[in-house]
Amino acid sequence: MPDNHYYRHIDGGLYRLLHNARHADDASEVIVYEHLWPFEPGIWVRRADEFRQRFHAIDAGAYQAIVCADRISYQQQVTAAKAARRASRG
Repeated sequence: MPDNHYYRHIDGGLYRLLHNARHADDASEVIVYEHLWPFEPGIWVRRADEFRQRFHAIDAGAYQAIVCADRISYQQQVTAAKAARRASRG
């Protein structure tokens, strides 16, 4: 597991990397991660290559600075960013 385990999704949500793992069917690399903020916490799994494309490591100081923001406003920003990204895919 990397030294820095906090990540920010390209849409803005904050996550913590929990484990690198292998898929049971084809042994492909997957990442087990936890959504931390601004929505409900939850555990997720994603292909490692996709995780590396969409998530960027941040340090604990950056994480703390972001979670001090207004949660509702931040949720709206993340939702808008996600909608714009999905709309751009056509």
